[in-house]
Amino acid sequence: MVNAAVGGRTTSLLDPLLLAAVAILGSLSLLLAFVGDGSIALTLSPLALALVILAATRVPLRWSLLVLAFLSLTLENPSEAPAMHRWRSPLYTLGALLLTHMNVTLPVKELIFSGLDLALVLFAAVWAVRRMSGSRVDLGGHIPPAPPLRSAALLCLACIALVWLHGAVRDGFSFGDSLWQVFRVVYLPSVFLLFCAALRGPVDTRAAAVVLMLAALVRASLAIYLRLRFPDVDFLPHATTHADSMLFSDALLLVLVVFFERPTRRNLALAASTIPLFVWGMIANNRRLVWVELGLSLAVIYFITPMTRLKRRIAQGFVVLLPVLILYLAAGWSSGSSLFAPVRTLRSVVDSQSDTSTLWRDWENYNLYVTWKANPILGTGFGHEYTEVVKLPDISTAYALYRYAPHNSILGLLAYSGPIGFLGIWLIIPLGLLLAIRTYRRSVTPADRSAALACMGVLVAYVVHCYGDMGLGTWTSVFTVGGALAIVAKQAVATGAWPLTPRSPWAPEENPDPR
Repeated sequence: MVNAAVGGRTTSLLDPLLLAAVAILGSLSLLLAFVGDGSIALTLSPLALALVILAATRVPLRWSLLVLAFLSLTLENPSEAPAMHRWRSPLYTLGALLLTHMNVTLPVKELIFSGLDLALVLFAAVWAVRRMSGSRVDLGGHIPPAPPLRSAALLCLACIALVWLHGAVRDGFSFGDSLWQVFRVVYLPSVFLLFCAALRGPVDTRAAAVVLMLAALVRASLAIYLRLRFPDVDFLPHATTHADSMLFSDALLLVLVVFFERPTRRNLALAASTIPLFVWGMIANNRRLVWVELGLSLAVIYFITPMTRLKRRIAQGFVVLLPVLILYLAAGWSSGSSLFAPVRTLRSVVDSQSDTSTLWRDWENYNLYVTWKANPILGTGFGHEYTEVVKLPDISTAYALYRYAPHNSILGLLAYSGPIGFLGIWLIIPLGLLLAIRTYRRSVTPADRSAALACMGVLVAYVVHCYGDMGLGTWTSVFTVGGALAIVAKQAVATGAWPLTPRSPWAPEENPDPR
């Protein structure tokens, strides 16, 4: 035994607790190496988990949460069919352990939670302990979030519980499927509240933007690599995942609004170096919805922001080119030429007769409408399928839960929760948009205005994705929207867009219009 004299006493350098921890970690690593057939990622997971716990208890919560957000946005989630399961990165096992139930990777049926669940619980516990102990690690310089958004998050959680209880007391209730539906909606308000506890305010907006940009660059680069490796779209319909459409749209919009609010050479260089990569990644991923998300986000921002010389030139250019665009659309509407590929994409979105996927979604929307019409007040409750009046092609072998989680998440949520439950669960989104608009109009600095506009874009893209392609519950939407809502909640107070009290130190008496 090695000893050392400390304060006049002889103390063991090898603490028994440390020895026990090392022994446990070593044993777990050996066991997982055996169970996982020598998988390096699985073998090192206990050590990684120990380091995560150690770091989470030492560093500010915002850094832990931002790192977790980056991992959740970039690692592969097996449940989202990354690259159609035809390619796996070396970090695939790590992504599976973090983003899906652990029993998918480990042969232990009881592990019905994910590594992300453990991380979120750990972060919440760290925050609670620090709050009760009076620690200043996560309190220095914090701006409280706008009360309406925080109340909307709590209302959302309460309504989720009520909709689940309503479904549980009705005949035909499926407990397992109801939990799956609950998981799709419960994470967003929870992560939003955690971001509110972690982020200090506008001072942390830049760090959140960097995480979003880096994650989008990683995923765009991966999409480009996979498309170059597998150019056949029949073999690889999407390069990464459907949810990456939101990530690409959000990041590209962020670059545009930063340049719009401060058109400097530095921001121009940023746009010139990243936008081509984002656009290439969007094309490589081959998801038409991304263009709708980006287009509608830009349209909303265009009408919200004041008229500037740049906007006036854009409007004048659009008017001049409008006849040409109409002729281009008319000529390419029924053409198969690659010259008119954008027209075909637009037609596939708006004309269900030209695309079987769009037609399938139209019939599914009708089934959801019929389901809601039969339960117009409270909905079916969670744990119940939508009514299939129009029999759709059977996809249960590939997606057994398709009648519990339809493509149109908004109509699906309305059918399951009814207008009352839907209002309580969904209120946080329009309320976030309202506060983002108010914040933009009260912001003085270009950084604050850019953040408000970017958050608007994130929320608009999320709504579009939810309407078009199962946006609820993806980790991409949870961390982009949860973070955006927290930023808006903090900025609304900091700029005076939602003052806490008439004499709140975060509500300046005068905030002149920057324009």
